Amino acid sequence: MNSPIPGVIAAPLIGFVAVVALGRWALLHQTVTDRLLNRALAWAGAGMLLLERGIAPRFGSLMHQLSMGCMLFAVMSAYGAATLWAGADPNGAWRRQRRYNLFAAACAAVILIVGTPAREQGTLLGGTPDMWSAASALAFCLPAIACGRRMGQVLYRELVRADTTRRERLVFGALLTALAVGACGLPFAALLFGDWVPIEDPDLIRWAWPNSTVIVLTAALLAVPLFDVLATRAGWDRARRCCRRLGPLWTDVTGAVPEIVLDPASTGHDEPEVRLIRMTVEIRDALLHLNRYAPHDLPIPAAAGPVHRYAVRIAYAIQAKAEGRGPVHAAPRTGVPESRDLDSELRQLLELARAWPAARAAVDAETKRPTPSWASAGRFRRLAMRA
Repeated sequence: MNSPIPGVIAAPLIGFVAVVALGRWALLHQTVTDRLLNRALAWAGAGMLLLERGIAPRFGSLMHQLSMGCMLFAVMSAYGAATLWAGADPNGAWRRQRRYNLFAAACAAVILIVGTPAREQGTLLGGTPDMWSAASALAFCLPAIACGRRMGQVLYRELVRADTTRRERLVFGALLTALAVGACGLPFAALLFGDWVPIEDPDLIRWAWPNSTVIVLTAALLAVPLFDVLATRAGWDRARRCCRRLGPLWTDVTGAVPEIVLDPASTGHDEPEVRLIRMTVEIRDALLHLNRYAPHDLPIPAAAGPVHRYAVRIAYAIQAKAEGRGPVHAAPRTGVPESRDLDSELRQLLELARAWPAARAAVDAETKRPTPSWASAGRFRRLAMRA
């Protein structure tokens, strides 16, 4: 008895699903929804493994029926998660899930009972249009259709919401696509049992490929939050990356104006998002203060862009303040466009941070002065405050 999916293809796919399931079980197992999704992925991975009947051809028929049972438990776990997304009370989630699992167990028992003749004959249940195949198809498809309907309603509702982000739309659209792929096996089953079109499919490829495709697509989507958690722990998340990019600019401007640095103990500096907000606010306040020290006439090339010109002005202002010269403007002025929200301000500061090393080096070369000693002292003072 052959496997419906060649081993060279099935092995890496099963391994990918297993890795995602284990990773989520270890790192994303706090909420009820996450636990249900993890259970669904684990059951689905077991079902994919049992589809590889070539491992034990003698028990191929039994493995096929057990695979259908695993898929049923995966479907009902996903149904429980979809029910929570639809707004059900999370306090009663496990009580409802026990009922769903009992229903999955009952359907799996039906499949094993009606599949007894197929196991005795060494054939696959559903391979021929007889009453036993029809009963097993009914026991499997009813829960799958119910889950697909509930999941489709929830995903479509979230997809058309006005406040849904682009990334969320991509995820919801991909999940809807996976549901459509999973449903594509139903027309083939209808044609087979209706005896309208003769279909030669002794290995039930029409059943294995859509199910495996849905499982792999779903595992790939469920891996996205797992990668986010791993990136955060490794320091690769967006907030930490932005903090690292802003670091040299922040060190220099707050070293020149140390009085604007906030107290880390009062803002929870261990959180990357909070740290990024603090750095953004501190850099903006320092820039407003340093603008008063920027000279009127500066030797800036005409071809320089506005961000580079502004960075050069701030570098000159830092040197002027370090040399003890007073402000040349009565009130703070800004050299970059004013932003209306934190994201726009962060983008502007990241552009300034990108131009900052070259601007600072140009000013140091122009004045033939080394970097002031307070910069290093300021860096260690700021790092000490962060610790």
